[in-house]
Amino acid sequence: MNSLEVFVRITRTSEYLLVVVLLGVLAACSKPVTFTDISGDSVSLGSDRSQWLALNFWAEWCGPCREEIPELNELASDGQVRVLGIDFDGSQGDSLINKAKALDIRFPVLQESPLTALNEPPPQVLPATYIISPEGKVVTKLFGPQTKKSLEEQIEKLSKHPLKETSSNG
Repeated sequence: MNSLEVFVRITRTSEYLLVVVLLGVLAACSKPVTFTDISGDSVSLGSDRSQWLALNFWAEWCGPCREEIPELNELASDGQVRVLGIDFDGSQGDSLINKAKALDIRFPVLQESPLTALNEPPPQVLPATYIISPEGKVVTKLFGPQTKKSLEEQIEKLSKHPLKETSSNG
């Protein structure tokens, strides 16, 4: 084997190795990004359960946010749509936990905003709800107070599949 053949084999081997390394890097990047809620649990924005996600930005001082929280609690409790909350003011630790308790937020509240990971700018008005597909992509942003019904209707329109009917009379 002459030196040219050796060079070609080394080059091909290097190219294959580079492709394998790049595929590994891409596979690592495609794993869902996880965040931590105020209970210390890991939360992923993507879902293995094919659920839509309502990512709600609230603030303790925001009157419309306070009006909206019972609707979001109800939406979260029926299990059709995942609901996550973010304190617009970026509180941490006990301050964040106390705010969530004071507002009676019953859905998970993240300790940090996932907007950087989603490549999205922060909302300029509150309340703001980002609707995220089961694949983890922001598909629309809603501003102003929402109701359980308005969020369900929006998600049904986006998914083109009706959410399962739930009985309200237990």
